Formats: sequence, C-alpha cells, structure tokens
Amino acid sequence: MSEMRMDSPVLVTAMKRSRWTVLGLAVAIAAAAAHAAAKAGRFAEIGARSLRIAIVQMSSVDHDIDANLRRATAFAEQAARQGAQFVLFPEMMATGSYLSFDTWDSAEPSDGQSVRWLKSTSRRLHVWLGTSFLEAAGPDFYDTFVLTSPSGEEAGRVRKQMPAGPEAYFFRGEAGSHVIATPLGKIGVGICAENYYCFAASQFLSESVDVVIMPHASPDMSKGGGLPTPPGTHLASWYARRLGVPVAMVNKVGRSYKPPPNGIDGVFPGLSAIVDSDGSVRQSMDDKEGIGMASVTLDPRRKTDRRSVCTGVGIAELAVGGAQGAASVADEYERARKSYESNPFRRAKALAISQRPPAWD
Repeated sequence: MSEMRMDSPVLVTAMKRSRWTVLGLAVAIAAAAAHAAAKAGRFAEIGARSLRIAIVQMSSVDHDIDANLRRATAFAEQAARQGAQFVLFPEMMATGSYLSFDTWDSAEPSDGQSVRWLKSTSRRLHVWLGTSFLEAAGPDFYDTFVLTSPSGEEAGRVRKQMPAGPEAYFFRGEAGSHVIATPLGKIGVGICAENYYCFAASQFLSESVDVVIMPHASPDMSKGGGLPTPPGTHLASWYARRLGVPVAMVNKVGRSYKPPPNGIDGVFPGLSAIVDSDGSVRQSMDDKEGIGMASVTLDPRRKTDRRSVCTGVGIAELAVGGAQGAASVADEYERARKSYESNPFRRAKALAISQRPPAWD
C-alpha cells in the first residue's frame, strides 16, 4: 500500500472535518454548561431562603415620641444582638396608645422624627425595621407604615386604607398598594384592622407576596362592652395557610386609657405571633412586654395556587363579633369619616404640621 502524502486533498479535507467536529463539540459542551449554570442560578434565586424575624411587643407612652423611640431603640439593639434580620414594631409605636383629637399634636411630617429614627437605626444595626406613625401630609392625617433597609434607606411606605371604626375621626384612609418590593422578596403590609378585609388578602395573593407583616395597635375593649381582640395566631394562621407564606403579627401591651368625657378604658393584650409558610406556629406571645423571635422559610414552592382567598368586603371567618360586630364597626366608620371630612380644625392642624421645617434629633 502506498503512503498518503500530507498534502493530499483527501487528508486535508478529513483533518478540516475533524477540527470542525471538535470545535462544534466544544461549543455544545460550553452551551450546555452555561445553560446548567443559568438554570442553577434561577433555582437559587427562587429557592427557599430563611429570614429571622423579631416582633417587638411593647407598650407606648401616650403621645411622647421621644420616650417611645428610646424604648424602641433598646429593643431593636437587643433583637439585633440575637440575630434578627427584620424587626417589626407595633402600629403607631411612637405616637402613643390611644387616638383622640389631642393625638394630632403628636403627628409628624412625612419625613419626621419616626422616619429619621427608622433610617438611622436600620443603618446602625444593619437590619430591616418597620412601624407606622401618624403622618401629617397636606390637609390630612394618615396612619403610615414605613419600612427601612439595612442601608438606612426607605424601602417603601403604606398608608392604612381602612381606619378601624372610630379611627376615621382622626385620620383619612387611602387606597394604594400594600406590597413593598425588596431584595428579601415582596412584603405584604396589613395594618391592624385592614387584615380583616378582603382587599388586603386578595392583593397579597394576586401579587404573590413572599411574607406578610401585620403591625397592630388593637386594644381589647370587652371590659366596657366593646369588642375583644383575638390572639395573633387567629389572623396569622389564616393568612399563612391560604397564601403559603410566613406571617408576622405584632400588637402592643399595656393599658389603653383616656379619661372622660369620651373616655377609653381598654387594654392592649399583646398576643403577637409568627407563623411559618407551612402553617406552623413559630412564636406565640402572652401579654408581657418583650421580643418574639423566629426563623421562617420563604419558599415559592409552598405558595398556594388558589385563584382567590375571599369574596366581598370583609373576611367572614375572621370577623370579630361575627356579622353584628362587622356591621357595628362599619356604622361607626361612616359616622367618623363624615365628621373628619367636615372638621375645619383638622385641615388647619394638618397643614401646619406638614409644613413644619425638619428638626434636628
């Protein structure tokens, strides 16, 4: 057999085909590797992750912002030392423990003392912080929840949409998004009584939130013939089971009192709770001041595939006092709303506070 020369057209063609085959194989391997890496990245992005939440069940001094923020600072520092990543305070933590017309004296501009405290404390402790305060904006007052990030920036804010009955004498409700998008995921914010209404639960479902937080200032008024306050597990468990996400509910403790006339004689029962995305109760507190802590799981695979969670205005299964209690709250809300709208002093007071120049803390 004669030897084939290296410059043979047949051999050259074969060698070229071989090189192209090897190159094609290398490209295919690289593409497969890139696809696998991207897939792994997507799984890592949407996979389960843990979040350590602290709920601060504390009392508030009536209309003493400085005193309340000092107490909150100590609790936030303690929670951070215990490894909390997210610290949730009750509704109107700094404002006080009851609402009346003199509460307007403790209202703050949109970027007032409470918001500045949230930002500086978040940055110093490198944690997420959230609470609500009585905000004066233009001619109106609002119950506004603000969330700040570990960098000290405002991550978002939510104004309470449905004041609870007589609350409507003192601030306006505002419809808007109750979901704050963060690097942690989408956070659903239900402020106290809002969690008993279908609009909040439906929005959390439609926007596929990753965690729900519920700051409360809900007194038990049963001593004077009013409505009781159910334990936090009542609300948190309902939402966790229907949405498949963790839920943190925090309420105040201590007396809710205002002397006559138009007196208030109730008590904030605490009973705060953290329920995980699988429905397990991770924290259930009593009526004592303190911090509840739990690590919860944010896992999109646990989210339910429900098309709806409720219908109508209120959530019937959660209504305190049943249909009669819901009707009583609705009637009081309507009377209060009309009084607020027609109150000229309210408008002047809100404008004066909202236009107040920033003060140094």
